[in-house]
Amino acid sequence: MNDAIARGQKLLQLYRGGLGGERQNAGRLLTTHLRIHDLTFYDLDAGLPVSQDLDLLNHWRESALWLARLDTEPDKVLTALVDAEDLTPGEMERLISHLDLGKLLAARLDGWAYTEGTTPELYRQAASQVRAEELTAPGLRGSLAQRFQTVTRDILFRQTHPERTIRTRDATEEAFVLGIVEALTGQSPEAIGGDIRVRLNADQLARLRALIAEHSDDAQTIAKQAARAYGRRLH
Repeated sequence: MNDAIARGQKLLQLYRGGLGGERQNAGRLLTTHLRIHDLTFYDLDAGLPVSQDLDLLNHWRESALWLARLDTEPDKVLTALVDAEDLTPGEMERLISHLDLGKLLAARLDGWAYTEGTTPELYRQAASQVRAEELTAPGLRGSLAQRFQTVTRDILFRQTHPERTIRTRDATEEAFVLGIVEALTGQSPEAIGGDIRVRLNADQLARLRALIAEHSDDAQTIAKQAARAYGRRLH
C-alpha cells in the first residue's frame, strides 16, 4: 500500500467518524488529497464508488459497501446483510445466490421456532423445504431473514393445517358451516357443490365437527323461521 492511499484511508476514517467542524475539515482535506494524487474513494475502499464527490459518498449505503465484498468475504457479508431491509431486488438476488440456507436456519432455528410457537424440529422440517428462488417472489418484502421466515411460516401452516373437505347437505347447512369456519380460523373457505374446502388443524376440525353435530338442526330451524318472517314482511 503506498503512502498516498494510506493517508487517504486515514482521512476517510476521520471524515466518517467526525462531527461538525471536524468532519467538514476532514472532508476538505480528503477531497484535496484525492485530487492531488488522482485517487477516488474506490482506491481507498473497494466498496466505495469511483468518485471524488463527497455528496455521493454521503449517500452511499452501507449495504452497498458490504455487497462489494461478497465475492471475497461471503460469510462476513451474509452475516452483515441477512437483516438488511434496504436491498434492491437485484442486490437481494445476488445475496441469495451466495446464501447457504442450512447455515442461516441453524443460526436462527431456536428463536424462529419460539416466535412461531412450535418446536425446533417441526420448524426445521418446514424450513428445509424452502427453495432459494422462493425468497425473491414478487409479493415478499423485508430482509432476507424476514423472507425466509415468511416462506417457512406458509409451509409450516400447510403442514399443521391439512386441507379438509367438509360435506354439507344443503345450502342452509353450507352457510352455517361457512360461518363456523370463518369464526374458528379467520379464513374465507371455498364452497363448491356442497363441499367446503378449508385448512384446519386437528383441534379446529374436532371443534367444527362438534358444533355441526350439536347445532346443525338448530341452524335449519332458525333459517326456516327467518325465511318465514321475511316472507311475512313482504306482504
